[in-house]
Amino acid sequence: MFPLPIITWIKIGAVVIALAGSWYMGYSFEASRFAQYKADQITEAQKKEHEAQLATDEIRKTKDAQIRNINNQLVDAISELRKRSSRTDQANNGQSSKACNGSQLYAEDSEFLARESARADTIRVALQACYKQYDAIQ
Repeated sequence: MFPLPIITWIKIGAVVIALAGSWYMGYSFEASRFAQYKADQITEAQKKEHEAQLATDEIRKTKDAQIRNINNQLVDAISELRKRSSRTDQANNGQSSKACNGSQLYAEDSEFLARESARADTIRVALQACYKQYDAIQ
């Protein structure tokens, strides 16, 4: 009925079961190693992200301090510039416009230029912070 004796079939079955068991053991071993590798990579990425965030926060704090300093200087400058004569006062006195240097500018003109200078300094500081943050992440 069977071309091979029953003992041979049992031996073949035992070998197939042993091979399937060893394949499963190898697969589960490699799967656990891969899961550990993934966990290590995630931990390392989170650590790098945390370090980058700390560097970014420090750069942002420095930038904010510089911008506060610029704004404080602007407020001081504007309070001093408002003591200058106004363009409308000079027009009412009948004086004609003439060329002048920075110390002779009217209050409105000098205030405008001080604000523009502060705005440009703020943009420059923000750009430098952006460059620093980009370089820190690389």
